[in-house]
This record gives sequence, C-alpha cells and structure tokens, in this order.
Amino acid sequence: MDLALLREVLRVEPYDGEYGTLTLRWKTVAANISACFEMDIPHHSARDHYESMLETFMSSDRAQRLWGTGNEEAILEKTVPAIQAKKPRHIQLLQDLVDRREEKDEAKKAKKEKDQKRRDSLESTGSQLCLEAEQRVAKRQRTAGTAQKKDEMERLEFNKEEQKIRLVQMSESAKRNDQLERLLI
Repeated sequence: MDLALLREVLRVEPYDGEYGTLTLRWKTVAANISACFEMDIPHHSARDHYESMLETFMSSDRAQRLWGTGNEEAILEKTVPAIQAKKPRHIQLLQDLVDRREEKDEAKKAKKEKDQKRRDSLESTGSQLCLEAEQRVAKRQRTAGTAQKKDEMERLEFNKEEQKIRLVQMSESAKRNDQLERLLI
C-alpha cells in the first residue's frame, strides 16, 4: 500500500497545484488508492502517512549526509529501523518525490522573485515617467508663463507707444486749432 501511495503521489503531485487545490489533489490521491484496494481511505490519512514516510526518509537522508559516504545499508541500519523494511523502490520513489518537490519549490521561488523584480521595475519606471511628466508640465508652465509675460509686456509697450502717438496727435491738433483760431480772429 505504501508503494501505491508513493506512486499515486508521484503521479498526482499534490504539492504542485494552484493555491486552494491541495485538499482536492489529496482527495484524488486517496480516491485512487481507495479504488485500487477497495477500501475507504480518508484524504488526510493518506497525506499524514505520506508525510510520516517522507519525514522518516528525510531524517535518514540527513543522517547519511552527516556521516558522509559509506555503505548505504549500514547507514540505514544505524539510523531508522522503519526504513530497513522498505525496499529500494520505496527509497527511490521517496527520493524522486523529494527532488521534484524541491524543484517545484525552487521554480515557485524563482517565479516569485522574477515577478517581484518585474513589479519593482514597473513601479520605478512608472514613478520615473510620472516625475518626467510633472517636470515637462512645470517647464511648459514656466515657458508659457514667460511667453505670457512677454506678450503682456509687448502689449503694454504697444499701448504706451499708442498713447504717445495720440498725445503727439492731440498736441498737433491743438496747435492746428490754435493756428486756425488765430487766423479767424
């Protein structure tokens, strides 16, 4: 039954699903095993049994790494008696499952980091574009302000010149009127 559980976990890969599908995947594993052995196996029991096998394997694997290389059977005899009863196929399946899970975790972590870098890049690019746009608007307002001032100054100068011309015209017309009055008197 352990071998069937490991094979089914390897096939379904319950830890490789989208968020919220973990329970559904474990229910699939339990349903498939229940169909094979014609008995009802709850999904949490299948998950717990798999986790205990994995934990036992991981502890023996850690011990093996700590003790260094050597005869695998001697190391297994020293570490966990429960693993002794397992066949090499169980050990190979457990190792495959551990490797796949680590690969999936690394891939998820790499994807998260890539997405975070992309978001950071977009945020910095977006804020930079906003800053540049604000600077362009401020520059336009400054140049528009100077252009308006320039136009206003030109208009004032024109008005001033116009007033001077009128004054000259009025003074000339006053002189003519005076001359006409002198002639008529």
